Amino acid sequence: MDAALVQALVVKLLLAAEALSGYAAPAAPPAVEFVAHRELEQRACNGACAVFGWFPPGHTIYLDASLNPLEDLHARAVLLHELVHYLQQENHAFEGPATCRTWLDKERQAFEVERRWTMAQPNGLRSVDWSRRVPLQAFCRDEPSPPVAQARHASE
Repeated sequence: MDAALVQALVVKLLLAAEALSGYAAPAAPPAVEFVAHRELEQRACNGACAVFGWFPPGHTIYLDASLNPLEDLHARAVLLHELVHYLQQENHAFEGPATCRTWLDKERQAFEVERRWTMAQPNGLRSVDWSRRVPLQAFCRDEPSPPVAQARHASE
């Protein structure tokens, strides 16, 4: 995949993520690295899982090598979702201890931006089967359960 075209897409999607999330522009966009699905599973989940994108702390987003964000709306949505996590980091949102509740809040925000962006795309409503998304229903043992479960796909 052409690295220059991917970086141009990152800049374009980063602007959309900024507008939809309200976060300020970062000093620089993140790098995007495409990795084999098994490697992504190991890095993100320490084993088999349904992951397509992952953003650990730092400045690199990892995407499943089977995705083509240059051609596919779903793949662009996964990249946009990870860009929201990058903006969260760069804007020091959700600072403090990494709790289950914090993780859920970060995910809900990224999925909401992803959903709004996708729905605004031509054929966005028809191109994503929201019913096939895995519900974000994690319950934190020592914290109250979330009031409403949000739809999610496994991009984390």
